[in-house]
Amino acid sequence: MEEELVATFTIADMKADVYSLSIPGEFKIVYRAHDGRILEESPLTGISSYKQREPEIMARLKQLSEGANPATMRSLGDPGDEY
Repeated sequence: MEEELVATFTIADMKADVYSLSIPGEFKIVYRAHDGRILEESPLTGISSYKQREPEIMARLKQLSEGANPATMRSLGDPGDEY
């Protein structure tokens, strides 16, 4: 699976890297601590792109920067998708 870094969001010294995957419309969000350690990885799929979901990405990054526990597997699928 090829990944291409398409965006990085930051709050304080933490960041969320957005990677475009080889399947159109599929992204992966990697939340990193100040030391580069991966805290959480989240798939982002569905009709909306990562740009439309930026408020959600930033909200999660803010939670992590304030000490929230990382999830083992978070999904940012389209809210209309059923699992």
